[in-house]
Amino acid sequence: MNQGMKQKLLFAMLVTLASGAAFADDAFKQADTDQNGAISKQEATSLPGLSEQWDTYDLNTDGELDEVEFSRFEQVMPKDEKSAQ
Repeated sequence: MNQGMKQKLLFAMLVTLASGAAFADDAFKQADTDQNGAISKQEATSLPGLSEQWDTYDLNTDGELDEVEFSRFEQVMPKDEKSAQ
């Protein structure tokens, strides 16, 4: 693989990662209806599967999901739910 092709591939990978991060940020902000920077268990009911598996994602057991905890849910969130966001 030549240098130009490597650069194009690297650029494509970076764009893909950035768009995923932007989506995660949008989904988090949408779910965080009171805009306090965390998702409560009540707010989680708007996302199928999240409240049912709350203990899996609330790693520090503080009753809220921060962006890092929510990103773990997003990795397994069904694709059709992601497109609905």
